Amino acid sequence: MSPRAPRFTLAFTALLALGLALATPARAQTQPPAPAPAPAAAPADPGAPTVAARLDRNTAHVGDAITLTVTAVAKKGVPVNLPNVVELDPFSVLERSEGETDLGDGRVKREFTLKIAAYEPGPQTVPAIEVTYVGASGDVRQAHTQPIEIKIASLIANEPEPQLKENAGPVVVLKQDLKLVYIAGGLLAALIGALVTWLIVRRLRQRVIVRPGPPPRPAHEIALERLDRLGSYGFLENADNRPFYFAVSEIIRDYLGGRFGFDSLELTTDELMAELQRRAGRELVLAEIGRWLQACDLVKFAKISPTAQEARGTLELAIRIVESTRPRPEPQAAAMAQPQVSNG
Repeated sequence: MSPRAPRFTLAFTALLALGLALATPARAQTQPPAPAPAPAAAPADPGAPTVAARLDRNTAHVGDAITLTVTAVAKKGVPVNLPNVVELDPFSVLERSEGETDLGDGRVKREFTLKIAAYEPGPQTVPAIEVTYVGASGDVRQAHTQPIEIKIASLIANEPEPQLKENAGPVVVLKQDLKLVYIAGGLLAALIGALVTWLIVRRLRQRVIVRPGPPPRPAHEIALERLDRLGSYGFLENADNRPFYFAVSEIIRDYLGGRFGFDSLELTTDELMAELQRRAGRELVLAEIGRWLQACDLVKFAKISPTAQEARGTLELAIRIVESTRPRPEPQAAAMAQPQVSNG
């Protein structure tokens, strides 16, 4: 073997060791970094109240007063409140009250009772309600109830989407010319009347008895008949529904005047409500009637054209106003109207 062979072998071995030393850090640098630990979940607030909401029914009609009760159970000394303005769209808040009960185990139950109403038929959802309370550190925190489903039924008994009826065709009317017969009959009647009057006028001493005519129809019957006829015409989408609001407003105003005995057609809405307050007092839900009349005035005078669904809801609420304010039969009269069963 040549004396240069050992030196060549040693040089090759040194180069190979140097290459391995340089490759090892490169591989170490290409490894991905270890994932960071996940943040710990925020601990639950031990002082948070337990909140829940419930309705007094699962189905209601348009305009019905529905009772919504929000219950909050918290530790004694933890203030729990409901916001002054509760947004429950599409529901309107009519009344509000609240009360508190000591449960005796270091907890207090607080109930918030809301009277709400919906004015559009179909499935509706009472949204989640926010309840505020004061935490242990003095900051204001929130808790929420669960949404509640409810079905709002329509008051109109006709088909869901009534359409306008087609115009009736012309009707042929035959008329006889009886002018001469009427003239002759009138002259003959005049002669006979004069003769009879001359014979009995001197002997007639008793008063003429006038039989009373049939009693007038109740105002609520006339109003419901007019509203039913108005609803049978139907409602049109993408059309001007303001004439309907003029008609339905006049029907309700005429009904309220006939029902409580005053001339209502020439009064403004404020004058009409003042007259109802003076004559009806607590017999009426004046706030509901006032909101309905103001909504009609807004359409009539602000030139707002509502949709067919809004017009249908206005008609349903008008029916409700008549039904809720019509006179009720006296208990004694109702008992006399029941058929009596003979024991014989």
